[in-house]
Amino acid sequence: MFGMIHRSARDMVLAQFGQQAWDEILKRAELDDTSFVSGESYPDEVTFKLITTAAEVANLSVDDTLHAFGEHWVAAAWGGPYATVMTVLGRSLGESLANLDRMHASIQIAMPDADLPQFAILAEDEHRIEIEYISNRAGLENFVRGLFRGLMDRFGIKGEVVYAQAPDGARIFTILMAQ
Repeated sequence: MFGMIHRSARDMVLAQFGQQAWDEILKRAELDDTSFVSGESYPDEVTFKLITTAAEVANLSVDDTLHAFGEHWVAAAWGGPYATVMTVLGRSLGESLANLDRMHASIQIAMPDADLPQFAILAEDEHRIEIEYISNRAGLENFVRGLFRGLMDRFGIKGEVVYAQAPDGARIFTILMAQ
């Protein structure tokens, strides 16, 4: 994954738990903070080590940490250096979900080595949106659930995000919007 993910994780930890917690995470994970360059690619193992260690230090489950990080990522990206890229998504939840692959295509141009996921809207009505998540990476479903929750928050939509794996292995998220 790219350093921008690591930098955002650092920002979340600093905001919620402080410098001492971040220093402890780096020490336990045997990582160096200065090595996280935004546009540089890092092995997935480094990212997972960072997240699992952050979960330990915060006394949270890895799933809860991934979910919280997904929510944080959306808020941080929209308000930070990636705000211009995020405008590609659109002005509503439905538009944003439909444009995720378009946004990733623009990122792919700048970062050709990125292994980015794909999203396919399977069904949509005024109360729910069903999305297939396609990725070479396993174990990030709660991060994606957090991303979708963050998008809902961004557009002021109440409801929940449900994840289920289909019998054929497809990873399906359903956004249920409160009426």
